[in-house]
Amino acid sequence: MEITIRNIGLLQKANIILDGLTVIAGVNDTGKSTVGKVIFSLIKANNMAVANQHCQFMNTMVNLVFDSQISNQGEVIVQDKGIPIYSVDFSQHQCVRFDYQKSSPFFKESTFIQTPFVWDLVDFFDSVLRLKQNQEMTQNIAPSSIKYPYIFWDVYLKITNTPVDKDAQTTDLVRNIRQIIQGGFEQRDKRIVFQKKNESILLMNVAAGIKYFGLLQRLAENNQLKPEHLLIIDEPENHLHPEWQLLLAELIVNLVNQHKVYVIINSHSPYMIEALKVYSDISIKQQTHFYFNALTHDGVEVKEVTDDLSFLFEALSLPFQKLEQTVLGIS
Repeated sequence: MEITIRNIGLLQKANIILDGLTVIAGVNDTGKSTVGKVIFSLIKANNMAVANQHCQFMNTMVNLVFDSQISNQGEVIVQDKGIPIYSVDFSQHQCVRFDYQKSSPFFKESTFIQTPFVWDLVDFFDSVLRLKQNQEMTQNIAPSSIKYPYIFWDVYLKITNTPVDKDAQTTDLVRNIRQIIQGGFEQRDKRIVFQKKNESILLMNVAAGIKYFGLLQRLAENNQLKPEHLLIIDEPENHLHPEWQLLLAELIVNLVNQHKVYVIINSHSPYMIEALKVYSDISIKQQTHFYFNALTHDGVEVKEVTDDLSFLFEALSLPFQKLEQTVLGIS
């Protein structure tokens, strides 16, 4: 499946292939997260829409994910084996056209992991949920408006709403994560805690790296990592030691290879990118695509670098070169 994005945020042009694992690299403020947010919003809008209300639901997602600031004049096109299945136009930050093929396949669900600190908002979101339920039951009370990040809310619902039937296919995945973090995130007395052997640790006292793997643990347990699901991971290296970056890379490749989950990961970490390259070459080489967001005079152009990552690593290593020049006294 190929996604074409034009004039969305900083992105002048992007042609992204989603065939298993898609890795997008680049320095800060080059639109890496924008790619994931656009695709996340499109999937959500498509799955929520009824009748011919796709544009209306797309505008809802633009408001929730982009705070109503997406593009003055842009478009998103989705093709499957060269056949257009979705085409969306934006003007003045609004969806003005949403064409689609009803019988064409698309992702059944999408999840965007932006930060492990969603765990720190669980109690807050619990309160928001209770308020929403109370307003639904008490019709004479005007609903209040509480602004919160929708991407966080979506993840919160998925890690807290435990299904009756567990997915047996993810048992090995969950066991692997629990082994890495030496424990697991479990429900105790109506609260989620990190259970490490016989000790229950409150969420606020859990390390960020453990929280990151904990998100994947709960998503897997709650049937949210399945075939035809898209998982978008935004710069996980910000919270992980290089050793755990390698473990996460191996886990991600396993998600694609064994569990048939589609994954987009944004990164500026050479450790993470090299690990994804090494592990994907072993089992999913033909399903993996690497991209680099290059800043041009007209904006950001997303270039595929799958066949040669040297340009990518050279660009990401520039800070080390500058530091070395400082050490050597070279201006």
